[in-house]
Amino acid sequence: MNNNVQAEEVANYLNKNRAFFHIFPDLLNELSIPHPKTGKEISLLEKQIINLRAQKNKLQIEVDALRNIAGKNGELLHRIYLFSNLLLASKNEQEAIDIIYKAMRELFAVEHIAMVSWDVPNSNIKGITQLGLSQGWVVALKSTLRVHKPACGLLDNDWQKGLFHTEKKIASVCLLPLGSQNLGNKKIWGVLALGATSNRFSPELGTYFLKIIGNMITARLQRLFE
Repeated sequence: MNNNVQAEEVANYLNKNRAFFHIFPDLLNELSIPHPKTGKEISLLEKQIINLRAQKNKLQIEVDALRNIAGKNGELLHRIYLFSNLLLASKNEQEAIDIIYKAMRELFAVEHIAMVSWDVPNSNIKGITQLGLSQGWVVALKSTLRVHKPACGLLDNDWQKGLFHTEKKIASVCLLPLGSQNLGNKKIWGVLALGATSNRFSPELGTYFLKIIGNMITARLQRLFE
Protein backbone atom coordinates (compact mmCIF):
# COMPACT_ATOMS: atom_id res chain seq x y z
CA MET A 1 0.00 0.00 0.00
CA ASN A 2 1.32 3.41 -0.97
CA ASN A 3 1.39 5.72 2.08
CA ASN A 4 2.83 8.63 0.13
CA VAL A 5 -0.26 9.56 -1.85
CA GLN A 6 -0.57 13.35 -2.10
CA ALA A 7 -3.83 15.27 -1.64
CA GLU A 8 -3.52 16.63 -5.17
CA GLU A 9 -3.37 13.09 -6.54
CA VAL A 10 -6.56 12.15 -4.71
CA ALA A 11 -8.29 15.28 -6.00
CA ASN A 12 -7.16 14.58 -9.56
CA TYR A 13 -8.32 10.96 -9.31
CA LEU A 14 -11.79 11.94 -8.05
CA ASN A 15 -12.04 14.63 -10.71
CA LYS A 16 -11.34 12.06 -13.42
CA ASN A 17 -13.60 9.44 -11.85
CA ARG A 18 -16.80 11.31 -11.11
CA ALA A 19 -18.73 8.04 -10.53
CA PHE A 20 -16.48 7.02 -7.60
CA PHE A 21 -19.06 7.85 -4.94
CA HIS A 22 -21.74 6.10 -6.97
CA ILE A 23 -19.80 2.90 -6.33
CA PHE A 24 -18.96 3.73 -2.68
CA PRO A 25 -21.91 5.90 -1.51
CA ASP A 26 -21.35 5.03 2.18
CA LEU A 27 -18.12 7.03 2.14
CA LEU A 28 -20.14 10.22 1.81
CA ASN A 29 -21.69 9.59 5.21
CA GLU A 30 -18.24 9.39 6.77
CA LEU A 31 -16.87 12.59 5.22
CA SER A 32 -16.79 15.79 7.26
CA ILE A 33 -15.55 19.26 6.44
CA PRO A 34 -15.08 22.45 8.50
CA HIS A 35 -17.85 25.02 8.74
CA PRO A 36 -16.75 28.13 6.71
CA LYS A 37 -17.31 30.43 9.72
CA THR A 38 -17.00 28.41 12.93
CA GLY A 39 -14.57 25.73 11.79
CA LYS A 40 -16.77 23.08 13.41
CA GLU A 41 -17.01 19.79 11.54
CA ILE A 42 -20.15 19.42 9.45
CA SER A 43 -21.41 16.87 6.97
CA LEU A 44 -21.10 17.21 3.22
CA LEU A 45 -24.86 17.70 2.98
CA GLU A 46 -24.73 20.59 5.44
CA LYS A 47 -21.90 22.14 3.43
CA GLN A 48 -23.96 21.88 0.24
CA ILE A 49 -26.89 23.58 1.97
CA ILE A 50 -24.60 26.41 3.12
CA ASN A 51 -23.28 26.82 -0.44
CA LEU A 52 -26.79 26.88 -1.88
CA ARG A 53 -27.85 29.54 0.63
CA ALA A 54 -24.82 31.66 -0.25
CA GLN A 55 -25.60 31.31 -3.98
CA LYS A 56 -29.24 32.24 -3.33
CA ASN A 57 -28.22 35.36 -1.40
CA LYS A 58 -25.81 36.35 -4.15
CA LEU A 59 -28.44 35.88 -6.84
CA GLN A 60 -30.97 37.86 -4.79
CA ILE A 61 -28.54 40.77 -4.54
CA GLU A 62 -28.03 40.68 -8.31
CA VAL A 63 -31.78 40.52 -8.94
CA ASP A 64 -32.40 43.46 -6.59
CA ALA A 65 -29.68 45.46 -8.37
CA LEU A 66 -31.20 44.72 -11.79
CA ARG A 67 -34.66 45.64 -10.51
CA ASN A 68 -33.29 48.94 -9.20
CA ILE A 69 -31.61 49.69 -12.55
CA ALA A 70 -34.79 48.79 -14.42
CA GLY A 71 -36.80 51.12 -12.20
CA LYS A 72 -34.43 54.03 -12.76
CA ASN A 73 -34.33 53.40 -16.51
CA GLY A 74 -38.13 53.32 -16.56
CA GLU A 75 -38.31 56.68 -14.83
CA LEU A 76 -35.73 58.16 -17.21
CA LEU A 77 -37.56 56.78 -20.25
CA HIS A 78 -40.77 58.41 -19.04
CA ARG A 79 -39.01 61.76 -18.72
CA ILE A 80 -37.61 61.40 -22.22
CA TYR A 81 -41.14 60.62 -23.44
CA LEU A 82 -42.43 63.84 -21.83
CA PHE A 83 -39.52 65.80 -23.29
CA SER A 84 -40.15 64.46 -26.80
CA ASN A 85 -43.82 65.45 -26.59
CA LEU A 86 -42.92 68.98 -25.53
CA LEU A 87 -40.30 69.26 -28.26
CA LEU A 88 -42.65 68.01 -30.98
CA ALA A 89 -45.37 70.39 -29.83
CA SER A 90 -43.12 73.46 -30.04
CA LYS A 91 -44.42 75.98 -32.60
CA ASN A 92 -41.01 77.23 -33.76
CA GLU A 93 -37.27 76.84 -33.16
CA GLN A 94 -37.14 79.57 -30.50
CA GLU A 95 -39.85 77.84 -28.49
CA ALA A 96 -38.04 74.52 -28.96
CA ILE A 97 -34.83 75.96 -27.51
CA ASP A 98 -36.73 77.43 -24.56
CA ILE A 99 -38.28 74.00 -23.95
CA ILE A 100 -34.85 72.33 -24.09
CA TYR A 101 -33.46 74.59 -21.35
CA LYS A 102 -36.56 74.23 -19.19
CA ALA A 103 -36.69 70.43 -19.60
CA MET A 104 -33.01 70.02 -18.76
CA ARG A 105 -33.54 71.99 -15.55
CA GLU A 106 -36.93 70.64 -14.45
CA LEU A 107 -37.27 67.16 -15.97
CA PHE A 108 -33.64 66.07 -15.75
CA ALA A 109 -32.42 68.28 -12.86
CA VAL A 110 -29.32 69.53 -14.71
CA GLU A 111 -27.45 72.26 -12.84
CA HIS A 112 -25.61 73.98 -15.72
CA ILE A 113 -26.78 74.10 -19.33
CA ALA A 114 -25.23 75.66 -22.41
CA MET A 115 -25.97 75.33 -26.12
CA VAL A 116 -23.31 76.53 -28.56
CA SER A 117 -22.80 76.39 -32.30
CA TRP A 118 -20.01 76.91 -34.79
CA ASP A 119 -22.29 77.58 -37.74
CA VAL A 120 -24.48 80.67 -38.04
CA PRO A 121 -28.22 79.92 -37.73
CA ASN A 122 -30.35 81.11 -40.63
CA SER A 123 -32.68 83.07 -38.33
CA ASN A 124 -32.26 85.22 -35.24
CA ILE A 125 -32.40 82.91 -32.23
CA LYS A 126 -31.78 83.22 -28.49
CA GLY A 127 -30.22 80.50 -26.39
CA ILE A 128 -27.51 79.37 -28.81
CA THR A 129 -24.10 80.97 -28.33
CA GLN A 130 -21.96 81.23 -31.42
CA LEU A 131 -18.32 80.16 -31.10
CA GLY A 132 -15.48 81.17 -33.36
CA LEU A 133 -12.38 79.03 -33.90
CA SER A 134 -9.86 81.61 -32.74
CA GLN A 135 -9.45 80.08 -29.27
CA GLY A 136 -7.58 76.86 -28.63
CA TRP A 137 -10.22 75.30 -26.37
CA VAL A 138 -12.91 75.86 -29.02
CA VAL A 139 -10.86 74.03 -31.64
CA ALA A 140 -10.13 71.21 -29.18
CA LEU A 141 -13.82 70.95 -28.29
CA LYS A 142 -14.97 70.66 -31.89
CA SER A 143 -12.27 68.12 -32.78
CA THR A 144 -13.27 65.99 -29.76
CA LEU A 145 -16.92 65.63 -30.73
CA ARG A 146 -18.29 62.79 -32.87
CA VAL A 147 -21.77 62.64 -34.40
CA HIS A 148 -24.25 60.66 -32.26
CA LYS A 149 -21.62 60.00 -29.58
CA PRO A 150 -22.16 61.87 -26.30
CA ALA A 151 -18.99 62.38 -24.25
CA CYS A 152 -18.96 62.44 -20.44
CA GLY A 153 -16.18 63.15 -17.96
CA LEU A 154 -14.06 65.87 -16.41
CA LEU A 155 -14.06 69.39 -17.70
CA ASP A 156 -11.00 71.49 -18.50
CA ASN A 157 -11.04 74.87 -16.76
CA ASP A 158 -10.98 76.81 -20.06
CA TRP A 159 -13.87 74.74 -21.39
CA GLN A 160 -15.84 75.39 -18.21
CA LYS A 161 -15.47 79.16 -18.41
CA GLY A 162 -16.05 79.21 -22.16
CA LEU A 163 -19.16 77.05 -22.12
CA PHE A 164 -20.90 77.93 -18.88
CA HIS A 165 -19.52 81.39 -18.00
CA THR A 166 -19.44 80.59 -14.30
CA GLU A 167 -16.80 80.58 -11.59
CA LYS A 168 -18.57 77.72 -9.77
CA LYS A 169 -16.62 74.49 -9.85
CA ILE A 170 -18.09 72.02 -12.32
CA ALA A 171 -16.95 68.50 -11.49
CA SER A 172 -18.28 66.69 -14.54
CA VAL A 173 -19.84 67.44 -17.90
CA CYS A 174 -21.76 65.70 -20.65
CA LEU A 175 -21.42 66.95 -24.22
CA LEU A 176 -24.23 66.09 -26.62
CA PRO A 177 -23.02 66.67 -30.20
CA LEU A 178 -25.64 68.30 -32.40
CA GLY A 179 -25.29 67.43 -36.06
CA SER A 180 -26.35 65.16 -38.87
CA GLN A 181 -24.93 62.11 -40.58
CA ASN A 182 -26.47 61.69 -44.01
CA LEU A 183 -25.01 59.22 -46.48
CA GLY A 184 -21.69 59.28 -44.66
CA ASN A 185 -21.55 63.08 -44.56
CA LYS A 186 -20.86 63.87 -40.90
CA LYS A 187 -21.34 67.43 -39.77
CA ILE A 188 -21.45 68.83 -36.24
CA TRP A 189 -22.86 72.32 -36.05
CA GLY A 190 -23.13 72.60 -32.27
CA VAL A 191 -23.24 70.98 -28.85
CA LEU A 192 -25.50 70.89 -25.82
CA ALA A 193 -23.31 70.95 -22.71
CA LEU A 194 -24.65 69.70 -19.38
CA GLY A 195 -22.63 70.41 -16.24
CA ALA A 196 -22.81 69.07 -12.67
CA THR A 197 -21.06 69.98 -9.43
CA SER A 198 -20.90 66.23 -8.65
CA ASN A 199 -19.51 63.25 -10.54
CA ARG A 200 -22.91 62.69 -12.14
CA PHE A 201 -21.51 62.63 -15.68
CA SER A 202 -18.62 60.25 -15.09
CA PRO A 203 -16.82 58.63 -18.08
CA GLU A 204 -18.42 55.28 -17.09
CA LEU A 205 -21.95 56.65 -17.47
CA GLY A 206 -24.09 54.87 -20.05
CA THR A 207 -24.92 57.18 -22.95
CA TYR A 208 -27.81 55.36 -24.66
CA PHE A 209 -30.53 57.72 -23.40
CA LEU A 210 -28.27 60.75 -23.82
CA LYS A 211 -27.79 59.79 -27.46
CA ILE A 212 -31.58 59.69 -27.93
CA ILE A 213 -31.92 63.17 -26.41
CA GLY A 214 -29.14 64.54 -28.62
CA ASN A 215 -30.69 63.02 -31.75
CA MET A 216 -34.11 64.50 -30.95
CA ILE A 217 -32.66 67.97 -30.42
CA THR A 218 -30.65 67.71 -33.63
CA ALA A 219 -33.73 66.67 -35.61
CA ARG A 220 -35.79 69.57 -34.22
CA LEU A 221 -33.14 72.27 -34.78
CA GLN A 222 -31.41 70.97 -37.91
CA ARG A 223 -33.27 73.33 -40.23
CA LEU A 224 -31.61 76.28 -38.51
CA PHE A 225 -28.28 75.24 -40.02
CA GLU A 226 -29.29 74.02 -43.47
